[in-house]
Amino acid sequence: MRIFTLFNLLVTALSFVSIFETAVANEVDGGYRLGTGYLAGETGLRIGGYASTQFNLPRAAPWSFDVSDLSLFLTWDNGSRLHFFSELEAGELLSAGRHQSLGVQNAQFDFERFYLDSLVNNNLTVRLGKFLTPVGKWNLIHAAPLVWTTFRPVATQNLFSTHASGLMLHGSINVINRQLEYSVYGDITDNIDPHRSKNSFDNALGAHLQYFFSDTIQIGASVADFVLHDLQSSRYYLTGLDASWSYKKFELSSEMIYRTSDHVGVASTGQGFVQSVVPLNLHWFIVGRYEFFEQFQDKAGQVGLLGLAYKPLPPIVWKLDYQLGEHNETLAPDGLSASFAILF
Repeated sequence: MRIFTLFNLLVTALSFVSIFETAVANEVDGGYRLGTGYLAGETGLRIGGYASTQFNLPRAAPWSFDVSDLSLFLTWDNGSRLHFFSELEAGELLSAGRHQSLGVQNAQFDFERFYLDSLVNNNLTVRLGKFLTPVGKWNLIHAAPLVWTTFRPVATQNLFSTHASGLMLHGSINVINRQLEYSVYGDITDNIDPHRSKNSFDNALGAHLQYFFSDTIQIGASVADFVLHDLQSSRYYLTGLDASWSYKKFELSSEMIYRTSDHVGVASTGQGFVQSVVPLNLHWFIVGRYEFFEQFQDKAGQVGLLGLAYKPLPPIVWKLDYQLGEHNETLAPDGLSASFAILF
């Protein structure tokens, strides 16, 4: 019965793909476009979001299936200096496993992001609210339809909070005839997001710079000084480098993170990855990734990933990943994963 249920869910997803492809071909009226959402007339209000499903078959654990994300985007822009964005996310909305029937028992709801941007000038925007932490590039574009693999690299989430709540100054300036993007942020109050998870910032200052050497090559650097919620005995210091290169549909990217602490009993640790994307044709892509990560209570781990991605349309992606490593059981276990994601 469980296999039959999964098959029905797969057929349903394929049906939705067919419907959306038809909608794009016919340019559905009313202001809706697949991938950019629904624009409500001249109000400046846009509604969109994304959804993803995931099937995991770990080598040393039971299989699992879940509707891993269902996110609703609400954007408002008055056409001048103000811009509002919010993301309400339902995680594991439906889930099933070897010892669990399909149900909503693991569902979680959260305001993933909500912030107000105020444009000061062409080089500076002030952001107030809850936003994605600008450490590297993956964390800023982590939505399932926008990334190439089902498995997320360990280095993009393990050493820092993926969200910050407070104030950010961001923008771009011209340096040697090239664009330099910057973000400087502070998370020094819990009034904006009082219901914080265990791995959230309790107090943080940080920055990220990204320099565009050309249209195809970007290099970035991150720094952060923070305390993690429920771990206030330690203050952490993080530095990171990220780089990406693209040519037509070929991609090569990497992120490296190093974190240390002022607490004598807390060891320094480093993590990182290198990822490549090779197109087979217009819609099919091979993805390869190598990761390494130092661990607090185990030997340093490493894992390799081989993936296949199919994009019938830019907002839609099917993924099949297999990863295998050593000393990776806790952070990135061996196994197979398949997923479907759509930006609507």
